[in-house]
Amino acid sequence: MKRAAIVFVLAAVLAPAAHAQRASRPAEDWTATLEAPERVAGLKIPEVVAAMTLRPGDVVADLGAGSGLFVVPLSRAIGAKGTVLAVDIDRNFFPHIQQKAKAAGVTNIQTVAGEATDPKLPEPVDVALLHDVLHHIDNPAAYLKSLSTYLKPTGRIVVVDYLAKQGPHRDDPSLQTGKEEAAKLLAAIGFTPVDNVALFPDKYFVIYRR
Repeated sequence: MKRAAIVFVLAAVLAPAAHAQRASRPAEDWTATLEAPERVAGLKIPEVVAAMTLRPGDVVADLGAGSGLFVVPLSRAIGAKGTVLAVDIDRNFFPHIQQKAKAAGVTNIQTVAGEATDPKLPEPVDVALLHDVLHHIDNPAAYLKSLSTYLKPTGRIVVVDYLAKQGPHRDDPSLQTGKEEAAKLLAAIGFTPVDNVALFPDKYFVIYRR
């Protein structure tokens, strides 16, 4: 049910967080990292959203929404008749998302408490975005399999993540999910690449469809 609730990265419902994602930290610590000005500038948020070719009325799931950096741009891209589902397994991010939505005057954003292997989406979605998130998921195969059940027949999965041995976790293999590994994970659930967006020197940006 739509509410003026409001919405967006990862953990488990409160206490079990350390076992639900890789490199788990409290939401307030994460927020300081996620919203550092130099990081935000490097995300190229307008360009990412534009390349997703969203349509008015789309239902978009922002998986691992964290503090909500993408939710307002996504909301504006799909218009008032669309819905942004800001999904995170740490509910402590939700006030940050709600504040952003209120300040922007948008009411089509809904926060969703996901689980470690299931985003718990309340409705089928046209597009699912995993931005800088896939490498944090402890069991990506199970999570993506679950995610696929929420995608509409023509639904797309958008993955933006660091290339192997790039980014802030380059020295920790457990916190890397490179382009080839991501492609294998998506192929296992029946999704193939339909677009490779050349936007970052150290990240891949791939759109998948059944």
